[in-house]
Amino acid sequence: MPRRMPRPTTPHAAAPASGLSGPGFAMGSMVCSQLGIALAVPLMLAHGAFATSSLRLGFAALLCTAWARPNFRRFSRRQWLAALALGATMAWMTMCFFTAASLIPMGPAITIDFLGPLALAVIALRGWARLALPLLAATGVLAVSIGNHGQLLNPAGILFAAGAGCGWALYIVLMRHVGKLFTAQEGLCLSLIFAAAFALPAAWLLAPPANWRAGLPAIAGLAILSPLLPFALEMAALRRLDMGRFSILMSLEPVIGALFGFLILHQTLASRQIAGILLVITASAAAVLLPAATSPSPKRRLTAAIRRMLAWRGADAHSPSPRPLAQGRTTPP
Repeated sequence: MPRRMPRPTTPHAAAPASGLSGPGFAMGSMVCSQLGIALAVPLMLAHGAFATSSLRLGFAALLCTAWARPNFRRFSRRQWLAALALGATMAWMTMCFFTAASLIPMGPAITIDFLGPLALAVIALRGWARLALPLLAATGVLAVSIGNHGQLLNPAGILFAAGAGCGWALYIVLMRHVGKLFTAQEGLCLSLIFAAAFALPAAWLLAPPANWRAGLPAIAGLAILSPLLPFALEMAALRRLDMGRFSILMSLEPVIGALFGFLILHQTLASRQIAGILLVITASAAAVLLPAATSPSPKRRLTAAIRRMLAWRGADAHSPSPRPLAQGRTTPP
């Protein structure tokens, strides 16, 4: 019987895109994430957002470890550090957003949260777009932050959603990096273990839960729907999509969040808030599409590269020959 070769844990290239697999993974991640959050809101109101989110991370880490069964002894120092950074970011992002979703409606929460990926895309812009798109997004956030009765939503919820947005931006960068360093789901498993190690003590110190054992079965079940499945699907999507296409697809998440908030939690939004969500989505899509529209075509980039190479070779041919080094020296003075 032939021996089964062990799975490598060395860095590898991203998986090639195949049809609609990348967009399909991204859409599946958004649906699972927002559905899981909508179903968890009653649990968070009963047992506390910090306790619920940290326990879900703990159960997700246990389930992922049982599934992936990683060999921790084979990981390199670089892999451990990358997973540690991603785990800390997961803990911050998850606890902040779950707390925001328990304080303000899901549509506004995910819209404010989306400012993180939007800022990531705006960094690469030049000229008027670098100023106009953040202003457009800020207008949208201001619109969704005002409730149906013209009053500002819970300020703490808005701040937690903004904090989750900062974590989301860093999460996208780190998730793609970890996805290239590990094979299969070993990187996700190790990152979830670190996330639970950060989140559980923090939750018990900051907001000790009351009667949390009663909600354990429901929390354990929802841990599969969110965060385990969304994290796994996003890692698979980022292996198959570039950052630009991934960001465009993820801009649909505020709409999905608002839809589940309406269907499951009966959260209604004013027309002003719906318009604000659409403004943020428009700013996000434009932030990704504008660099592609203004960048030169592949043919022009190749022509420019050839011209630079020929110019360099011509200058090198007409330049004087370098003087021979003095005997005994190995470097020029």
